[in-house]
Amino acid sequence: MENRVKEASANPQITVVTGTLNRPQIVIQLITQLVEVSKKSFLEVIVVDQSLLENFVKLKNQFPVLNNFTLVHFDKPNTCKYLNYGWKNAKAPIVLYLDDDVTITDNSVQSHIDAYTDPTIKAVAGRVINDGEMTSTNDKVGKIMWFGAAFTKNFTYEKSAYVDYPYGCNMSYRKQTLEELDGFDEKLSPPIYAFNEVDMGFRISKKWKKSIKFVPDALVYHHQYKRGGTRNDFELKEVANSNNFNYGYFVGKNFTLFENFIFLLRRLPYQIVRESNAILQIVRGFISAKAKK
Repeated sequence: MENRVKEASANPQITVVTGTLNRPQIVIQLITQLVEVSKKSFLEVIVVDQSLLENFVKLKNQFPVLNNFTLVHFDKPNTCKYLNYGWKNAKAPIVLYLDDDVTITDNSVQSHIDAYTDPTIKAVAGRVINDGEMTSTNDKVGKIMWFGAAFTKNFTYEKSAYVDYPYGCNMSYRKQTLEELDGFDEKLSPPIYAFNEVDMGFRISKKWKKSIKFVPDALVYHHQYKRGGTRNDFELKEVANSNNFNYGYFVGKNFTLFENFIFLLRRLPYQIVRESNAILQIVRGFISAKAKK
């Protein structure tokens, strides 16, 4: 047993990274599950707490004192910074990101690990079932279409597939891949830094075709609790504005002007009819990205 603990500490197969914000009683449930997984698999766990001090203390008092289980605290919430902190400090060659409000299965973590026996796989999109969500029969999982004009999700699908991007609450990457691409883009706008996984997924898919695999056995149940996390009492207008800005930023950053023109032809009618109030922030994000090129 002692030798196994030493081996797990020195050579974990996978590093699980979780960011949490003001819900210690929620994240401790996931941590408890990961403790059980650590008895069967060599893993490392990094929990990045971004909460108010009182909530951090509550979590710290419950946090397991175990090799390869690490709790750190950020004074200011920043999704992209904690994502980058995770892979930069990971001991393992595979980095798995889980939201703090998911429930894993007996096979979730191992299924992520197993997928990387194929050397062409750079990232894995795990299956996600949100509370109350039905299983999708649409095999177009995680697709970016018309240069960002439309997206499909369908992460409840039951068969494996190649995708353009993962669902952020259950995604893994080769550490080397994240390093080669300089990690997640910290220029995305707060408070929830939307499009971080779409941006990373697109950059991987562009560089390595058919390299992000959707693995149904890597399943989590996502509870989307009403408080904490991305629902941390942020103003709805603030969240909407930043999401729209990040959308424009993603399109401006990752596609050429010709591709942007095709995007505009496909997206503009929908945008005018359905979400005209978002146009200004999308344009601002687009201009910001082009200015940084």
